[in-house]
Amino acid sequence: MDMENLTQWNLTFVGVENFGFRLLVVLGTIAALYFSWLGIRGIGTLRKQLLLLALRTVAILMIVILLLQPEMEQQEVVRLKNKVVCLLDNSKSMTLKGGDTGVTRFKLVQDFFRDNEAFVEKLQTNFDVDYLAFSDIIKEVSYNDMKGGFTLDGTSTDFTQVLKLLKKRYAGKSVKGYLVFSDGADTVELPPNVNKLEIISNLARDLSTPFFTFLPAGNMEARDIAISNVSYDSFTFVRSPWKADVALKVSGYKDLRLPVTLKQGNDIISSKIMDIDEGELHINLSFTPFTTGTFLYTLSIPVQPHEAITENNQVSLLVKVVRDKIRIMHVCGRPSWDERFLRRVLKSDPNIDLISFFILRTPTDISEARNEELSLIPFPVDELFTQALNSFDLVIFQNFDYRPYDMSFFRFSHYLNNLQRFVTEQGGGFLMIGGDISFSQGGYDGTAIEEILPVYLNGEKDIIDTSQSKVVLTNDGLRHPVTMLDENTDRNSAIWKDLPELNGCNVTAQLKPNAIPLATYPVKGEPSLISVQDVGFGRCMAITTDSLWRWGFIPISNGGSNRHYIKFWQNTIKWLIKDPTLNPVRITLNRETVLPDEEVLIKVEVLGRNYQPLEGVQLDIDIANEFSGKSIFVTRGTTGNDGQYRFAVRHTTEGYYIVKVIARKEDNEIGQDYSIFGIALENKEFKDPSIRRDVLTKLAEVSDGKSFYLPAKNIEERLFIENPSITKLVGKRQISLWDNGYIFTILLAIVSLEWWIRKRSGLS
Repeated sequence: MDMENLTQWNLTFVGVENFGFRLLVVLGTIAALYFSWLGIRGIGTLRKQLLLLALRTVAILMIVILLLQPEMEQQEVVRLKNKVVCLLDNSKSMTLKGGDTGVTRFKLVQDFFRDNEAFVEKLQTNFDVDYLAFSDIIKEVSYNDMKGGFTLDGTSTDFTQVLKLLKKRYAGKSVKGYLVFSDGADTVELPPNVNKLEIISNLARDLSTPFFTFLPAGNMEARDIAISNVSYDSFTFVRSPWKADVALKVSGYKDLRLPVTLKQGNDIISSKIMDIDEGELHINLSFTPFTTGTFLYTLSIPVQPHEAITENNQVSLLVKVVRDKIRIMHVCGRPSWDERFLRRVLKSDPNIDLISFFILRTPTDISEARNEELSLIPFPVDELFTQALNSFDLVIFQNFDYRPYDMSFFRFSHYLNNLQRFVTEQGGGFLMIGGDISFSQGGYDGTAIEEILPVYLNGEKDIIDTSQSKVVLTNDGLRHPVTMLDENTDRNSAIWKDLPELNGCNVTAQLKPNAIPLATYPVKGEPSLISVQDVGFGRCMAITTDSLWRWGFIPISNGGSNRHYIKFWQNTIKWLIKDPTLNPVRITLNRETVLPDEEVLIKVEVLGRNYQPLEGVQLDIDIANEFSGKSIFVTRGTTGNDGQYRFAVRHTTEGYYIVKVIARKEDNEIGQDYSIFGIALENKEFKDPSIRRDVLTKLAEVSDGKSFYLPAKNIEERLFIENPSITKLVGKRQISLWDNGYIFTILLAIVSLEWWIRKRSGLS
């Protein structure tokens, strides 16, 4: 800091500090001199009179000095320079190029210091100049940095925070001006009822220092189409519409027609064509998720020629899809004991939303009354299998013959195609339960339903066996979650052997290659009684009997419990809807979104077929980038006695990453699972590339400063900063003018001389 040393002298009186006492001393001195003159007027010669008067005057004055105790104060002071602070916005938005100029906003600042070098040198001569870079923090830089450049790495600009930091940094210092070089892009998002400009204005007033703002001119607006904001729920329900409100910010483009696309991986799940024009636009996108889990969706708009920013043309959205309730459509061809017991189980479960239909009359039934006069409503085929089908998780056909509805004005076979797509494309579940009008007897051979069933149908050969017998579990049935009525294998096998006999089954042709038989009926050919199959994204099950109700009725009538009957249906529904709790491999993350180089804790849990922790399972773990597919972490692990394996991973690059685990034991795959986490260093600077002139002009206006547009030359002719003198005391010294022996010696000599002269003159 430049300064100039100065010495200043001051006379002070420390004996009598009160002004009234000092006045009395002065009046007393005058009175003493007056009476002294009266006392010596009688001496003969004028010369002697004046001598005595002079001696008495000196004596009285010396007495006055002793009373007032005068001191000389020597002060050492320095003359200081006032401060001027140059603030340079070092956020990433300063790297943007203006329109078609090809010049960055930061380049304008560099040009200013080059074109106004004389002004800057004069400023540094007359003031103590600080150079600071700012975004949401401030840091010191040098004049050479201002000219030559430095890293523009700020990911967020917060003028409110910067003004608070300036107030703290320069408290008690004489700052006469802030020179701000910025595009004004404040990226802090505040509640709608908070006025950001008002907050900035109040903070600027508190600093009591003028702000001189330098901002890019109008031709420096960046050309850009940005997805500036997406309002959406990160948590939604399966088979319920998910919506997103997308805000687009358009600068420098007009009369464009572009698609806004929502993708899951490479699959487009929603898209709209928008007429693009200058300003802010809003668009609503929606789709219905059909499976539960955590999914990554990508929202994008095509990059345009000469666009300044491409990063903001794409946004990734992480959404968790869960079930609120299990929605089941139950269609039964006629009332029966089997239908009654199943319906009671479904209705008693509070997690199930059941829509049930019993066919008591068909379109072929003859009635002389009009429909509106009948208590039985027609079966709402079109509403169920076209409009509402996608809202269900599971569809059950129980002893239902569709053929009475397959007429020219109904065409139920068309709805069977819808049901097939519901399973294969939308991940729904389908269950067909046997009876005398089910499977081939219901006319399903050769239809879209046969394509998804785990059994082949043959209307000419399929029969109904009415013999009474018990169910026999297959080897697959011993391990499958549907037929796991007890976690202990031996007890589970015993339970199935003790279940009551059934009254026959539909004997179908044979199982399909990918089907899994869980139970058979011990009659000729051992036809499949319970079989399952994964079909496309969904699942399908066939139960070729209508007498499972006996499992729920007979044990109670014998004084037992129907819990095994209920457990079987609970397992069946969970498997058909792909309940995550049935997945033997589960991945748990401590956080779904982290910052770069922040640790992600990952837990892998493996359960055996009895749903107990499984020890010694080999895990193949791979973590890869969602878009590039490049692996960032590959390892192998083994589960402990708690069936778990834990590890941690760190990574610095932004993006979403898929954690995939495959579990094997003795070279047999147990299962696999995946999860997603995101590394997010959100760069708010490119969400809205607009130059916020309102922020900078307001800052200058409320502080009695001035705004200038860049490029700017000869700035010294338009910018004046006050520079009043300011000094600082650095030391002082007191020199006493009375407290020494000379004063008393002189006073004694004068009094003695005056007494001697009076005695010689004959005076008393």
